[in-house]
Amino acid sequence: MRCSGKAVGLIVLVLLSLAGCTAREGARVPTGATIVPTENALVLPPPGGPEVLNVVERRFGNAVEQDVNLHTSASTPGQNYLRATFFGPTGAGLDQKTAAYSAVRASEMMREAGRAIPGVPLTQSPYFLQNNYGPFGYAFGRRGSDACLYAWQQIRPPESQRSPLRSYGTIQVRLRHCATDATENELLSIVYGYTISGTIIGDPSWNPYGAPPAVDAGLGRTGSPIYRTEVQSDQAPALERRRRAIVTAPVRATTAVEKPEVTRQPVVAPLPLPQPGGSLQSPPGAGAAGTVVVPPPTCAPEAGTACP
Repeated sequence: MRCSGKAVGLIVLVLLSLAGCTAREGARVPTGATIVPTENALVLPPPGGPEVLNVVERRFGNAVEQDVNLHTSASTPGQNYLRATFFGPTGAGLDQKTAAYSAVRASEMMREAGRAIPGVPLTQSPYFLQNNYGPFGYAFGRRGSDACLYAWQQIRPPESQRSPLRSYGTIQVRLRHCATDATENELLSIVYGYTISGTIIGDPSWNPYGAPPAVDAGLGRTGSPIYRTEVQSDQAPALERRRRAIVTAPVRATTAVEKPEVTRQPVVAPLPLPQPGGSLQSPPGAGAAGTVVVPPPTCAPEAGTACP
């Protein structure tokens, strides 16, 4: 069967038009990474820092991953970030790439930490720690004046509570942070204070947090008082911090009972009594040592008078 020249030309024209339509998409990032507004971040650092620079999002067929890039002032190479991966139905389509799932094991997490912070000797913490979302682990190390921390956490309900139809879903969080002249506790405060603000909308069965905890049995019951406890925090008012910083002078302890000092009153000797014949007779006890004898005043007789 032979095709006419017009038919061949028509076929070529159709192929060229189809090629032109496919070429209109232009250049794009093959990984599907896009920068989204900060208010669309799935996870946020605690109030007061570190500062958020931008949010890079990658969508997969089974997950949504975001890198919340944080301010970096350390000399250690690399970018600080808070990464969150939400595993679940994302509605991205079956043709999307599938995100790899990494089991939270100590060996695998230390390999991740080495790739995230190369050249820094990191040591895994042996302590069991928890924040508002459950247990987490971390590795810490120093390079010169820089302190570096890599933390990991997985949020999902216990195996006995999850199934393909209810309470399924997983959130994985990673923190890479290096800071100059920082302490280990200062870097850990980011892990304790970060907030998960995102969720997968449209599927009520997606619940990585599990069932809510039971209410305390003593709440609202007679005989179970609840007292106010003062929380020691760096966020306390300045006046309260100054009040706690006041040091009272110690009280001097005495072992003996101090006797009050007795003030002795001066002893006044009685005046001598005049006796007949002009002689003076001191009263009994007068004239002893320590007493004063006052003589009577002299009397000069005048005309018509006599001395008593």
